[in-house]
Order: sequence, then structure tokens, then C-alpha cells
Amino acid sequence: MAQATLAAVAEAETPCGADIVHSANGVSARYKGLKLTSHFQPIFSLSHCRAIGHEGLLRAADADLNPVAPGRVLATTSGYDDLRYLDQLCRYLHVNNHEAHNTHGGWLFLNIHPEVFRRGPDSDLSDFLPELCEHPDIDARRIVVEVMEQAVSEHAGFARTVEYLREMGCMIALDDFGAGHSNFDRIWSLQPEIVKLDRSFAIKSVEDPSARRLLPQIVSLIHEAGSLVLLEGVETEAQALAAFDSDIDFVQGFYFAMPAAAPVDTREVSPVINALWDRFNTTRGNGAQRYRELIGPYIHAMGGCAVLLEEGVPMSEACHAFLQLERADCCFLLDDQGRQVGRNVRPANSAGPEESQYRALSINRHARWSRRPYFRRAVDNLGKVQVTRPYLSISSGVLCVTVSVAYRDWDDELRVLCGDVHWPQVV
Repeated sequence: MAQATLAAVAEAETPCGADIVHSANGVSARYKGLKLTSHFQPIFSLSHCRAIGHEGLLRAADADLNPVAPGRVLATTSGYDDLRYLDQLCRYLHVNNHEAHNTHGGWLFLNIHPEVFRRGPDSDLSDFLPELCEHPDIDARRIVVEVMEQAVSEHAGFARTVEYLREMGCMIALDDFGAGHSNFDRIWSLQPEIVKLDRSFAIKSVEDPSARRLLPQIVSLIHEAGSLVLLEGVETEAQALAAFDSDIDFVQGFYFAMPAAAPVDTREVSPVINALWDRFNTTRGNGAQRYRELIGPYIHAMGGCAVLLEEGVPMSEACHAFLQLERADCCFLLDDQGRQVGRNVRPANSAGPEESQYRALSINRHARWSRRPYFRRAVDNLGKVQVTRPYLSISSGVLCVTVSVAYRDWDDELRVLCGDVHWPQVV
């Protein structure tokens, strides 16, 4: 966009425009006594081991060169026209400063203020993102426009904005997902190319074992919805390893790179990510060994129980070895349709769930479990013991895994023997 065009917008629509300054250090703007310029924070692909783009960030300073937070800059606007002008000014600086450096490709992530995004373009669409429409070198296919999750709405202007960006070839990133009241409907309705998980995911993933277990499932669900996943705010090695564990695609944060005036070369392999891969492979190996040590005795015992049942040994006697193990909760038998055959069999010294809030759900004589992974996987792998991921048992209300094996009894009827194992919060 030409400087004259931006100045004309300022003169026509805002009480205070900006003086744009081009220098050897890049493009800056004088706006209401502040100096505005750009910084860029790299966004890395864990699989590619390098930066695949940058987010443009506003940097501001007062007359004494004291830094001014972006929020304070936005607070200087008076009315929507002034806000829209400042919003465009920031993107103008980011686009021009980014293009001044040869990053050898890569995406440029740009923010649009939620109110501007909601209202959408006027009849003259080229006036909505003039910094893109009028820049001779920018390829809209390299632009990722970030929209705050809270800005997603049914407003007609919002829909026009999305349609306009798609027509230009821009990608859309749903920003700050997980901050406040998140809603997966916003992913399904917007269909963003990228979902940016709020930094709270990075923090909780290392502080809360439940959050650590859930994060891979959330990422998987977003992947199935058709979006890539970016975790922002990664500041420690533990948080970075949680991103590895969860199959997250992209990462952003101080642990990998601080924002800087000059973008990084997107061809260069990141030594930080290379080191993380080595660390991840080591910790994954240690975790796998601990998992095998913990679950191994239950797998071995379940196989032996099935052999005894095949020979006609009664259920309570056949499952004795499994139920003697420390974390064993119960055993139960299913027919070829997943219907439970008989009652749960528990260790002799077990008090059972009779005194718990789940007492009413502990009676399973007519239950049907064919939807459960422990049934489906066992039937698909006859004779091979299967183990589920940890889940909350509907019968006992405790976190468990289920060990299961399908076999044919003395009458050649298919049966699935299952055993629940209390699972520790951290494995």
C-alpha cells in the first residue's frame, strides 16, 4: 500500500493519522506521540525442525523511548474509524517490514482486531485489507489471518470477512482457543486452517496430569475437524515436550525464540528442536519402559485367565491370578455381542463400589459394552491381549485401563474376558 493511500484514509476517517517513516532499519510510524514498528516471533514446525512462519507483533515507544504495551496503544483510539485505521496501520508495518527481509518463504501471521473482523468489509473490499491488496510483492497465500475465538459470531459482517479472506487466498487461524469459554462449534463453523491453543494448555500440561492426558485427545479432535494445531506460549522444556507428546504441529514461544525486529531464515534447522527430538526420544523410551513394567503383569495374567476359561474352569477361579495383582479392580465376561455374562468378579478382600456414589452403576448383569474399545479391539485380535487408554470407569468412578482378550470357549462360542486395573494419575 502506498504511503499516500494510508495518509488519505487517516485524513478522511480519523482525527489523528500517522507519519510513516522508511529507513534503513525498516518501516515505522509516528502515531499520537508514539513510535510504532514491528517485531516478529517465529513459529516452528516440530516435524520440519525449522521456522515455517512468523507472527507480526506491534512494538511501541513514547518520546523518551519507553516501551508502551500494545493494549495501551489501542486505548488511544477514539471511535471505530480510528480503531480500524490503527488496525490497518499495524498490518501495514508488519507486511512491509517482513517483506524487507528475505526469509525465503514462510507464512506471515497477521492479527485483525475482533471488532474490525466482526464488522467486516464495506462495499469496497480493497479498503478492508489494503496492506495486502496494494502490496506488489505479497502473496495472499502466505498470509495467515488470526481471529480471536471470542470474535466468532453469526454476524453478517463476520461471514463477509471470512468469505473475503478465503477468496483472496488467505488462511485463517482461530486464536486463543481454550482461553475463557471455548466452544468446538467455532472450529466446525469457521473451519480454520490452524487452531492456536492458548498458552494455558502449555502451562496446565505440565502442572496437571489430567490435562496432560487430555491434550493429545483435544489435538486429535482438532485434527479430525480438518485443522492444524499450534501451541503458543511455550516457555519451558517440559511444555515443549508436552507438545511433542500431544502430536502438536506448530509451536510458538520464548523457549524457541524471542520476538525480534528481523525474521529468521525459514531454511535453517533449529538446534533447539533438534535437541528436543533427542530428549523426546529418550523420555519416550523411559516412559514406554515404565508403562511395560506396570502393565506387563496384568497382560500376562489375563492371557492365563483366558486359557483356563477355555478349559472350562469357573470364572472366579480362572481369574484368581489377575485379581491377586495390586491394582486389579475386577474381571467381567462379554459374549460375542458385547453383552455382559454374569456379574463382575472382584478380589476377595475388595470392598467394591457399594459405598461409593457409583453404587447404582456397579450392577452390570444386563449391560452391553460392544461400543467400548476393549471389546472391539479384542474381537479384531482374537487371542491377543489388548489394553485401553486410561479412562474413568462408569462402574466405579475411578481412573482405570481395561485389559481384554477374545477367545472361544469349549462350545466354540466367542467370549471376551476383561479386567479393569486402577491406573495412577502419572505414568
